[in-house]
Amino acid sequence: MSSFSITPLLKLLAQYQDSEQKVVTQDIVSEVTAAFAGILGQGAVEEGQRAALLTALTFSGLYYKSQIVNAVVKVMRDAAVAVPIDFHDKDFATKRRLLKRNNYHGGFVDIVGTGGDGHNTFNVSTTSALLASPYLLIAKHGNRAATSVSGSSDMISALAGGSFILNIPPEAVGKILTDHSNLAFLFAPTYHTSLGGLAPLRKELGFSTIFNVVGPLANPIEGIEARILGVKNRELGKVFSEVLQLMGCQKGMVVCGDVGKGLDEISPCGKTFCWRLVAAPPGSPPGTLATINEFELHPVEDFGVALHPLEECKSRSPQENADIVKAILRNEVPAGDPIMDYCLINSAALLVVAGVTDEWKEAVELIKQGLREQASLKEWEGYLKGCNIYKRDDAETINVTPVANGAPATVDGANGTH
Repeated sequence: MSSFSITPLLKLLAQYQDSEQKVVTQDIVSEVTAAFAGILGQGAVEEGQRAALLTALTFSGLYYKSQIVNAVVKVMRDAAVAVPIDFHDKDFATKRRLLKRNNYHGGFVDIVGTGGDGHNTFNVSTTSALLASPYLLIAKHGNRAATSVSGSSDMISALAGGSFILNIPPEAVGKILTDHSNLAFLFAPTYHTSLGGLAPLRKELGFSTIFNVVGPLANPIEGIEARILGVKNRELGKVFSEVLQLMGCQKGMVVCGDVGKGLDEISPCGKTFCWRLVAAPPGSPPGTLATINEFELHPVEDFGVALHPLEECKSRSPQENADIVKAILRNEVPAGDPIMDYCLINSAALLVVAGVTDEWKEAVELIKQGLREQASLKEWEGYLKGCNIYKRDDAETINVTPVANGAPATVDGANGTH
């Protein structure tokens, strides 16, 4: 594979760093796109220049600029292993049609947190996806733990009784969704294979890079209708909402709980800062971007759920968390339980953002109804059955070696902690 130089880009970044106005020009965006295309598989960039690029983006602050993040996310998704979904398959189309409700059109939905907020909370995003699955087509992007006790994949493996559930080939995802469940769990290292080779460099650098930012945005599946992204600080809230906007997302919400420096979920103990994308009105010209509305949510006022100290919502081991999830799915957890309420408000928000209902409190009641009827349990058991059919017995689960700042060596923040 031929190599190419990114010296022109490095010079542009040096000029940016020295400038007073700090304008992200189209030249910088184009050069960054080409450089990361080379790094992630279309060519080769010499290791010293890779290190220089990651360093320059971090220390110039460009790795937090929406135009740059959007460019890198696009390259990552283009380089990812495809998830072959036949949207024209008669049975799959029927499933989607039956899921349509109010303003939800039966498309894929994801809920993910950046991780790295330091709070070590329960696997609330993953659990919320399970609770919402009777109403939504879930494409849950996830990874192993980076900074917490139990990552998304760790808990899912414990819930399934083995890591075989992570060994599902991409070509089986559509079959499972069509025949067995509304759930799909997309294990990040399976789809973002090109990032594994960057682990030694990132570990050597020892500081946060743009790869610590882009993971939650890099869900490899096509046709995502709605998503919730939790960020570890308010600064990232505006960045992520703008990136979703640039990606053409019409239904989405970025959240940051007002806890310490930030909580990458809707907070169970107080207000949460929100950046919600509102679709362009009917009749708008093609390509019209969604608008971003900023507001706050509160467990009591908006969801009708009691407040709980964050200490009561801490993560335990993957197996202990899985046991709690089993009890929740079986509707065995009493009303008012802190973790139950924490999951209720986050899963309810997913229904609202997707368009199943416009009311936060009504969404809570829908989630409760699904639990009473054990509909969420049925979706999980269906997914488990499908995975047992299509698992790769001859493949070993990809191991993820932690690197600097709690970032997995493959895809950071692809729900590495929740």
